Amino acid sequence: MNSIEKPFTLLPDQIKILQQRGLIINSPEETNHYLNHVGFYRLSGYWQYLQLNNTSHTFITGTTFDQVIEIYDFDRELRLLLLGAIERIEVSFRANMINMLCAAYGSNWFTNKAIFFSEERMNDVIETINRELDRSDEECINQLDSKSNRCKHPPAWITLQSLSFGTLSRIYGNIRNDIREKKIIAQVYGLPKAIWLQNWVQVISMIRNYCAHHSLVCYRRFMFLPREIQQVKLPWIKYIPLVGSLESKQLYYQLCIVRYLLHTASPGNDFSYKLMELLVKYRGIDLERMGFPENWDEEDLWQ
Repeated sequence: MNSIEKPFTLLPDQIKILQQRGLIINSPEETNHYLNHVGFYRLSGYWQYLQLNNTSHTFITGTTFDQVIEIYDFDRELRLLLLGAIERIEVSFRANMINMLCAAYGSNWFTNKAIFFSEERMNDVIETINRELDRSDEECINQLDSKSNRCKHPPAWITLQSLSFGTLSRIYGNIRNDIREKKIIAQVYGLPKAIWLQNWVQVISMIRNYCAHHSLVCYRRFMFLPREIQQVKLPWIKYIPLVGSLESKQLYYQLCIVRYLLHTASPGNDFSYKLMELLVKYRGIDLERMGFPENWDEEDLWQ
């Protein structure tokens, strides 16, 4: 199948196209810099929210290139904030899985088909583990190999360090619900049952992937939604978006999940403060488009 050859538009012509669509450019030099170092196509993912429609690509009257960059810079700083928060949750979740399941089922519990729903899904994870171990440059794994002539799998406290958050969430989700440690891990994070933690770590894993791949986060409509819960042990929100509603697909509810799990993973964290500081810095950002309700910062969760 032949690829479609489309002529490349030079930077001066890119600026002209934006101006023809109604975008106000106060500094051609600055605009040229961003088009050269960020790119027209990447920036289009941000300025689409400042356009009247996706057909004519005409900008709302009065829209400036500075407004585009404000969204772009806000989203970049938001992703960095989220990556730092999610790292703490991931490290905590990994450690709890290792500590509790090793104590109950031994150092190689992740190969024990008796504790999983699906042996097929377990084997898929083991294949992922094997690939990660083969290409791992972790010194502890290499030293273990040299001593044991490549034992099949190092113990969980070594093996699980090489796995992504997404793979960890798959392992947890495949653990049978009658395995008491699965519920205990959920209770560690202030959740009554594993079904919520299973869903929430998958939600956070998806957010992490968007952040790690520099994808737009702030105005995104998320397709993998948090399972709603009304009553929990730790500070939470009173305003719960309805399942399937627009608000349930917007960023705010996802941020609530991150904040809640941080209560346990990183007590005394400054996530709330940093988020509010970011919103003050970028006052042109549309909170409603991100699903923030009125007086959201007065909810117990954000105190």
